[in-house]
Amino acid sequence: MPLRGLKRRGRLIATGVLVVAGAGWVLPGQRDHWPYLLSRRTAGLVEQALRADSRSEASEAVRQIGVRAVPLIVRKGLHDACHRLPFLSFDHLLALGSRHPRLNRWLGIDDFADNCASRHSQAARLLSMMGTNAQAAVPDLIDCLEHCPQLHYVDTTELLDTLGEVSGASRTAIPFLTHYARDYLSLRAAVVAYFIDGQTNLLVETCQRLAQQNPLHLLRTHELYWLREDHLLNQHLVPLFEQLHSDPRCGADERRSVLFELECRGGDAEEALNRLRDRQPESSGARDPGGAQIRNPRSEGGVGTARPGTVDTA
Repeated sequence: MPLRGLKRRGRLIATGVLVVAGAGWVLPGQRDHWPYLLSRRTAGLVEQALRADSRSEASEAVRQIGVRAVPLIVRKGLHDACHRLPFLSFDHLLALGSRHPRLNRWLGIDDFADNCASRHSQAARLLSMMGTNAQAAVPDLIDCLEHCPQLHYVDTTELLDTLGEVSGASRTAIPFLTHYARDYLSLRAAVVAYFIDGQTNLLVETCQRLAQQNPLHLLRTHELYWLREDHLLNQHLVPLFEQLHSDPRCGADERRSVLFELECRGGDAEEALNRLRDRQPESSGARDPGGAQIRNPRSEGGVGTARPGTVDTA
């Protein structure tokens, strides 16, 4: 009899456990086990992707997971151990190993050091692949641009590009980009802000400040070439380039770059090129003071788009 009672009590307890467990699966608002299992699998894939090439299978798998992988990419790639504990940063450990070679050989500091710069860069690539699906990472990317350069090497251009890729039309990053462009005179930050909100003010202001500081800082960039077909922006850039052509700080190479920037803007710069041609002696081979030939768009039937290397300098 006592044994039968124990069996009955055991069955009741087992039934109660099953009922409670079942209620946890079906009641509204209760979290099931699948997200937990998925997060463990995702964490493993993210870890592999952060250590692999951006074209790897792990990277593609993370891209397909999408939004759910973003917090893990941020935590493991942008806020890893070296950010929480700066003495574990790659640069700090390498410096420690170089100062204490015996300790380095004994502990293998070089092997222990996790290249946070590499993880950082790969995390930026993964977020870029996701595009606006990674928009939740905008505050973390801004935080990295503000603080990570103090810990290790950071490719700020790559991070700024990623910020633009994931922002889409969201203006969350605009205040930071405005501050960054003005304080660091960053043309890339101004261009990213322009791609996000379409406002020319910051970009034109940055171009003018760069030209005033040193024309080379403006002419030896790629960003303005990307925007060569932007008619609204050309209304501001064409007069600026025309002015730079006569800037005494510009030599022959810089004037050739100015001509190229004008020529690749097609009809938007035709009048400016004609004015530059009219300032030269009347001859078929008119050249600017730096030795670069100024072609006549009227006689050539339009403006060329050749790169600076194709300008006649003979």
